[in-house]
Amino acid sequence: MELEQKKKFFSAIVGMAIITSLVVNIFVVGPIVMIGKADPGDIPHYWHNTTTLNVTVLHFAPRILWYDFQYNQGGTWVSKLNAQIDVNNSAEYRFIVNISSDQGWDDIQFVNITAWYDQGTDSSTYNQTVGGNWNLNLQYENTTGTAAWRMLWPHGGEFTEGTYADIVGFDPYGSIGYTECHNLSFSFVPSYQVRYAPGDGIWNNTYNTTDDAESWNFIMEVTDSGEDAPASSTIWITDEFGVYSYSEIVSAGWPTIIGHPGENATANSNITLLTRSNGNYSLSTDVEDLVHRTFPAATISRELIWVRGGDLDLFDNFTASSGGIYFYGSLGAYHLSRANGTDLTTNDVEYKCNIPLGQMAGDYAAAIRYHLTTT
Repeated sequence: MELEQKKKFFSAIVGMAIITSLVVNIFVVGPIVMIGKADPGDIPHYWHNTTTLNVTVLHFAPRILWYDFQYNQGGTWVSKLNAQIDVNNSAEYRFIVNISSDQGWDDIQFVNITAWYDQGTDSSTYNQTVGGNWNLNLQYENTTGTAAWRMLWPHGGEFTEGTYADIVGFDPYGSIGYTECHNLSFSFVPSYQVRYAPGDGIWNNTYNTTDDAESWNFIMEVTDSGEDAPASSTIWITDEFGVYSYSEIVSAGWPTIIGHPGENATANSNITLLTRSNGNYSLSTDVEDLVHRTFPAATISRELIWVRGGDLDLFDNFTASSGGIYFYGSLGAYHLSRANGTDLTTNDVEYKCNIPLGQMAGDYAAAIRYHLTTT
């Protein structure tokens, strides 16, 4: 037993000696094993090629160098920007625009011209109120290599297409060999009922603006394909012009009434009125007393003559004092302008006469006066 205890004590002493030796060797003398550094030698080159230089070449948008709206005055084109024009189905007008493209003309895809009656506010837009007398849309298309020109709207004869022209021009600010410049012109003839637009009384001649109410506004838009750019680009200019009022009674039928004394005789047939107006309008009729063709002393009072037609559904008779009967509108009030069409046909005008008892037989006649007002 005593021998066993001595062995354990001896083992403990040896273990402590070993631990003490290790500690002293590490912290006082130095580590038992030294890890040395390898000598790498010269490193004269090193390449890193995982990054790139990125350059984006921007696409120049096309430029509108100048534009105009013109009237063909005997072969000479006269500017009508911020001025009124005639609408008589014969006067010729044109939009003309000079466009420059630094990437060549093949980049120009579309030139769209839209014009519209502004309805008294410059915040209005094309086709806001649909109608051939209120809107115009002309287009130049250059997407196939062969240019196409067209009138996209209207199609009811309110405007007649004229001639189109593409003339190569020169841009002094462009780059030789790259920039191409063209003058495009779009001519047309407005018909009789293209909407009246008097302006606000004072035409502002500032270019590229719409600041005169009661006018025709227009926008010229040029769309460039952008070649390999992310998207096409569109530039535009805007301006305005006015339109004179137009009123015309083209034709009126001749009513004929046959009847006996004491009879409320009606005309053999309705007559037709053909009129033209390019604004809000009123249309009235007035007659004189009927006078015997052979014996002028024999008359029939105008108060015995009745008429209806147009918006007047019920017969109305003329009064003793002068004053017309209105088919459309009334005294101081007007029917809204026609959005479409080149004229108005009123084919339901009907006259009748209360022939007094004892009235002399024979033929009587009275002048009829029709009055068309445009405002």
